[in-house]
Amino acid sequence: MSDRDIGFEEYLEKLKEILKPGDLGDGDEADPDRIYNALLRVAKERDLFLTALDNAVDSFHLADGKGNILFVNKTFLDRSHMAREDVIGKNVTDMPYKPSGVLLAIKEKRRLSFMQHGSGGDAIATTVPVMDENGEVRLCVSNARFVSELELLNRYYTTQREKDGAAPGSATSSAPVFLSEDEKMQKLYDFAKQIASADSGVLITGETGTGKSVLAKYIHENSPRSKKKFVELNCAAIPESLIESELFGYETGAFTGAQKGGKPGLFEVADGGTLFLDEIGDMPLQLQPKLLHALQNKSITRVGGTRQIPVNVRIITATNKNLENLVSEGLFRDDLYYRINIVPINIPPLRERKSDITPLINSFVNRFNKHYNRSTAIDEGAMKLLNLYKWPGNIRELENMIERLLVTNKSGIITEWDLPNNIRIMTDTDDDGIHVSKLMPLKDALETVEGELVRMAFKDGASTYDVARKLKISQSGASRKYLKYVKGEPGSD
Repeated sequence: MSDRDIGFEEYLEKLKEILKPGDLGDGDEADPDRIYNALLRVAKERDLFLTALDNAVDSFHLADGKGNILFVNKTFLDRSHMAREDVIGKNVTDMPYKPSGVLLAIKEKRRLSFMQHGSGGDAIATTVPVMDENGEVRLCVSNARFVSELELLNRYYTTQREKDGAAPGSATSSAPVFLSEDEKMQKLYDFAKQIASADSGVLITGETGTGKSVLAKYIHENSPRSKKKFVELNCAAIPESLIESELFGYETGAFTGAQKGGKPGLFEVADGGTLFLDEIGDMPLQLQPKLLHALQNKSITRVGGTRQIPVNVRIITATNKNLENLVSEGLFRDDLYYRINIVPINIPPLRERKSDITPLINSFVNRFNKHYNRSTAIDEGAMKLLNLYKWPGNIRELENMIERLLVTNKSGIITEWDLPNNIRIMTDTDDDGIHVSKLMPLKDALETVEGELVRMAFKDGASTYDVARKLKISQSGASRKYLKYVKGEPGSD
């Protein structure tokens, strides 16, 4: 039984046994009654302090510099469904609730804040290491504020917004969260918000995975059309034979298999709202005149029909290709290009906005921790390498990598040794060279670097001719490496 489990009266009895008159000698300075009264005040203050902690809405957790648990409050026990005797004196590594924040704070000697997910509910946890005079961790203090306790705050701000005239679901309250610390991106989103109120066509360009669809949704949610539908079509993901019926719909009997009564197309579905055509560079050439007609006349004709159907739709398009080159090659109509390119916006790749990498990582870690009910954290070494890597696949590659690291992690902490070889080897140092962080077989290292270079060269739909020129290899060699590293066909090289 610990002192915390002893009642106040029993605690006083223990003090009386320790401090009997005469035990400390004679004299005012050793007066047992005075010392006893002082200790009595300390005991009352201690009991008051512990009572306050036990009745706090936050969960409190105290460990020593080695992760041994010294104290937890009643909220912690209630939320974790554990008994005090099953916790006190145990090491955090033996606990089922995976307190990775404690381990990481002790290791890196810094304050940590993160989302924590468990049987007691989602919480915003903060862990603070307390140092001794030698700079070593003496204690580690943690508290968790459960998300359910923040609902009152959310209701307050919702009420305030409604009082200020912003209806629930309006652009003010429902616009997608813009997450960036990069000055260029902040200016870009400011510009996007400025042009959102107009109905002009917007062409968003940028590499694959930079967040073009996120920006398109941001423009829609900040526009007068925000209460209507945002409809998206990836032109590269739909077979050419189906794109026309997807966009414009069809009438009964338009083709074999057409459903009775026909079907409205995405132009009709998006009426009053926004139609986002992603990968517009892959729009079939023979369909481009019909798309141009729809944009100019604000009406469409279903496949197999003759009736003109008026539509009120704002068009936002996006591509990772160079449309001007496609126009010069006769693969994209110049009149359609000028029609959709009224307001051009180019999103820079992630490698050109390094300050966004850490906030994006933290956002993805929080999201996947919640989705998979985990409390995994990333240590300083891994975070450094993730920030040095060039991310040729941009935000999409980063998001997929964080999910992969989290679901395959067993320790609760992602270290640099958990990162794949291409990130540990091919990182972007200050002198633009290659940073090597571990020894590995030379053959494996060469193959990893070669594969990364080939995938980077083939991104954005580059031809084998272009890749051969960039890598200074033959075109047939570029074809073989495409099959090996991009298509993943074994024995292709």
